[in-house]
Formats: sequence, C-alpha cells, structure tokens
Amino acid sequence: MEKEMKNEQKKEQENGTTDKSKEKNEAGEKIDEKIVKEQKKYDEIIAEKDKKIYELTDKYLRALAELDNYRKRVAKEKQEFEKNTKNEVISIFLPIFDNLERAFASLETATDVNSLKAGIEMIIKQFKDTLKEMGVKEIETKGIFNPDFHHALHKEYVEGKSEGEILEVYQKGYLLDNRIIRPAMVKVACEKEEKKDSDTEKN
Repeated sequence: MEKEMKNEQKKEQENGTTDKSKEKNEAGEKIDEKIVKEQKKYDEIIAEKDKKIYELTDKYLRALAELDNYRKRVAKEKQEFEKNTKNEVISIFLPIFDNLERAFASLETATDVNSLKAGIEMIIKQFKDTLKEMGVKEIETKGIFNPDFHHALHKEYVEGKSEGEILEVYQKGYLLDNRIIRPAMVKVACEKEEKKDSDTEKN
C-alpha cells in the first residue's frame, strides 16, 4: 500500500515536471513568435524607409539634372537674344552710317558749304529720330543741377545766377526707358566766396 502511494506521488511529480516543461516550452514558443513578429515588423519598416530614400534620391537627382538643363537652356537663349539684339541695333544704324560715308565722300567735290552743312544736319536729325524710336531721351539740362541726372565737372560764380544753376553742358546725357545711359556733364553756378579782411583776421 505504501509502495503504491509512493509510485503515485512519483507519477504526480513526473507529471508536474512534464507540465512545467510543457508550460516553459509554450512560453518560449510564444516569445519566439513575438520576436519573429517584431523582427518582421522592423524589417518591413526598414524596407519601407529604404524605398522612400530611393524615391527621394531619384527625385533629387532628376531635379538636379533638370536644373542643369534649365541653366544651359537659359545661357543658350541669352546668347541668342544678345546676338539678335546686336543684329537689330546694327541694322537700325547702318543707314545712318551709309549717309555719313556719303557726306564724307562729298567733301572732296563739295563747293557749297551750306549744302554740306544741311546734309550733315539731316544725318544728325536721322540719328536723333532713330534714338527716339528706340526710347532714348536726352536729359534736360536747363535749370538747377540734379545729382540724379547731372555730373558737375566745374563750378563757377556768375553774377545773377542761382546756386546750382546749370551754366554750360560739356556732354549731353541720355535716358533709355527712363533709365540713365549716361549722366549729363555740366558746369554749375556757385556762391561767391567772400574775401576775408586781413585786418579782421589779425584782431
């Protein structure tokens, strides 16, 4: 009887040990499954990030290539624009140049100075009309000196003239679409310098 009880206790102990081992195995398997799931999740996240990095890198490289092509295209268009502009300007002034050459050639046979003068005046008028058509305007030089449009080369006192009044034009100035091509070179009036009394200075 006692022996049977011991055998039963031994079986219970063995069964308990087996159950515990089984529980441990099940717990271990669950942990392993969790680790596998977590690893899979991380792998998916990394793969997604790698995909986005590749897409962004590809877009960046494409954008760089497009920017480089744009710069080359703009540079080429700029060169073409400059060439076309030069051609247009030259073609506009060639007739004036032709007339100047004719006037110069006529100097050898000209006997009437007045007719020669009239011809040169016509060429000057042609030149001025051409400049006007291109939007070029002469800077006004009557009145008071304006540093925005005039450049004073000389100052002089002239009785009856106001301070800063323009006295003489050395070189005309011009505007193109209200932007200065070059300022007018002028002489302006200044106040008379008072002579100091030497006796007053000594006192």
